[in-house]
Amino acid sequence: MDLGDRHTFQLFLEVYGTLPRAGPGSTAETLRALSLVPNKGNIQRLLDLGCGPGAQTLVLAGALPEADVLALDLAPQMVAEARRRCDEAGLGDRVEVAEGDLTAPQVPAASQDLIWCEGAIYFAGIEAALSTWRPLLSAGGVVAFTEPIWIGRSPPEELAAWWNEEYPAISDEDGVRAAVSSAGFETIGFFGLAAASWWDEYYEPMETRVKKLLHEHPQDPVAVEIAAVATNEIEMFRRFSDFYTYGFFITRPDGEA
Repeated sequence: MDLGDRHTFQLFLEVYGTLPRAGPGSTAETLRALSLVPNKGNIQRLLDLGCGPGAQTLVLAGALPEADVLALDLAPQMVAEARRRCDEAGLGDRVEVAEGDLTAPQVPAASQDLIWCEGAIYFAGIEAALSTWRPLLSAGGVVAFTEPIWIGRSPPEELAAWWNEEYPAISDEDGVRAAVSSAGFETIGFFGLAAASWWDEYYEPMETRVKKLLHEHPQDPVAVEIAAVATNEIEMFRRFSDFYTYGFFITRPDGEA
């Protein structure tokens, strides 16, 4: 699938561009992760990287009414949607949404009290991302992120092969903690996302959009391919959700306690 092709990308957005969230998650779990962040009352500046359509941006801004939020995403369509949602919620005075790369956020050094990244740190890799973001943190600053992880017993061969194609770097909780440690950070909070966080605002809406895509473009091979990829992803989780999820990791630089 060539997302650099305009037609392909437009059809891709018909499925993925209007989802409530850009990945698994929920309001409750964003708030749960935030509850594990020390000294929340002192947070004045928050950087939401890979913000997608802004679901967690809205939650964080609402939960931290004294904080200014900068939300960045590379996709202009996501930026436009996140900005629309924030403006509609009356948050335009505290929340700035802009195009930006999570691998090189253009913010001053030591300026961010909290860096948030739901479902996007894998674009950079954990160690590379944390090493890049560390100079941006203020004293006592925290990084919270989600990352796909194995859970339970060894995965079936079919599932392992699929993940090896999708994201070969997938690890388990211990593996992510080790990567965090290698970057000079410590993990101060962790939990795994519940299965409902994959369905309610992500896979169920995706299934609806896939059906609509096929109904409107039944003879388009690109639409058929996009639908097949999305359907296969959904079916993998439906069949094998006991073996993987996203983990929420709350981290800070070593020695910042």
